[in-house]
Amino acid sequence: MDNPNSLTKYKQGSIKELWSIALPLMISALASLLMIVVDRCFLARLSLDALNASVNAGTLAWAFLGGFGVLTVMSEVFVAQYNGANLHDQIGVPVWQMIWFSIFSISIFIPFAVWIGPLIFKGTLYDSLQIQYFGYLMLLGPFYPLMTAFSGFFIGRGQTRLLIYIAIIANFLNLVLDGILIFGIKNFIPAYGIKGAAIATGIGTIFQALVLGIIFFKKKNREKFGTSKWKFNFSIFKKCFKVGLPPAIFFALEIIGWTLFFIMMTSLSEVHITISSICQSLVILLSFFFDGLNRAIAALAGNFIGSKKIDLIHTLLKSSLKLLVIFTVIVSVFLVFDPKIIVDFLVPGNLESKIAIWQETLSLPFYSIMKISLLCVFVYLFFHGIRLIFAGLLTAAGDTLFLLLAGSFSVWIFLLLPVYFIVVKFSLSVQVAWILAASYAIILSIIYWLRYKKGKWKDIILVPEKQEAISEDQAPLVLDENTENSEEEEPS
Repeated sequence: MDNPNSLTKYKQGSIKELWSIALPLMISALASLLMIVVDRCFLARLSLDALNASVNAGTLAWAFLGGFGVLTVMSEVFVAQYNGANLHDQIGVPVWQMIWFSIFSISIFIPFAVWIGPLIFKGTLYDSLQIQYFGYLMLLGPFYPLMTAFSGFFIGRGQTRLLIYIAIIANFLNLVLDGILIFGIKNFIPAYGIKGAAIATGIGTIFQALVLGIIFFKKKNREKFGTSKWKFNFSIFKKCFKVGLPPAIFFALEIIGWTLFFIMMTSLSEVHITISSICQSLVILLSFFFDGLNRAIAALAGNFIGSKKIDLIHTLLKSSLKLLVIFTVIVSVFLVFDPKIIVDFLVPGNLESKIAIWQETLSLPFYSIMKISLLCVFVYLFFHGIRLIFAGLLTAAGDTLFLLLAGSFSVWIFLLLPVYFIVVKFSLSVQVAWILAASYAIILSIIYWLRYKKGKWKDIILVPEKQEAISEDQAPLVLDENTENSEEEEPS
């Protein structure tokens, strides 16, 4: 490699380097997201009610699971910058702080499983099904942030290929368990229905966390990267938390926003929520590319920042946009096909009789509405990808407070309020709601681009200027110039 701190053998910032880091993350993300889609495919075979219930309850559950996961995976930012700054023996310290946070999260997930689910969903259209699905996802929830905390250790150092194999095995495990636990095995295992889908997903996550944890604690990692430095360090925990909390809160608020979106669709008609369920399932399935690209960008940009190679960020940005265009061109081919193919794949055999009833009240043929909605999904995904590219760059620099503020206000101003006052108030069609969703993605991507172009992220400092060895008990992470003198302790 040209540089000892380079994560790959390819030219730094090139499309080949980005692809080599991103591909394993994309496959890993695909395997994880596929768990949600597989759950829905099985539940659609159980009943349309089970499918729609899993969308409402599962989206809200994902707000908390994903929010905690976004926070703990921020260990990758510190791992990346430590790796770029040659502070290898300190890499385990911030990862451990996120492991501790995952353990602390038990005190949040359990109450949510027991009390919050019934409080939120009682009296709704699918209340019993939603309470079951949400409750079991929350009960097994702490294992998800634990898994992502361990993942940050590998992502930040560019060691992402391992995540592929683990995620694929976990996904296969979920697939098998879905069939067994949802429908049961006669005279052997009872049919658990929708809660069986949640349990299967939880077991898949536990498997990933267990395997990654075993590798994290291997002797060579303990010796080289300090993965045995398990002590809770409040100073480092606080700084990890400060960087990770804003994107975590934003993620949770955005997904809660989408939960409200689907609740509004449910309140309008079964057509609205069913089409929205299909559209969201596609968004989830295709998000693997954007999730993997975002994490790869954060890892590479973090290394460039840590090694003082800011000029490579622009090269990385161009490589990212090229990959995004290639992917969206490929995806467009699938989204302009006959939507019946997608519907039959996601909701097999359960819609034809419903469509005949719905058609009496629809202004357009059902599949015409579906096609318009899918085109909106395509536009949404493209600009969502642009937004995540800039989010990855800003996250690597630690500019996460902006992501929280801009994203949180945007989801209300540009998505929820327009949908409520335009679609719900006037009982407009579902395709109008998805046109507004696509507009939301466009506006937010422009906001992120303007922030990147302004360049304030270049002034944020996460690692110390002096690259001496730093003891475990000291706090090497500095968030900005104002806190550098007050919070950084003298190195031993």
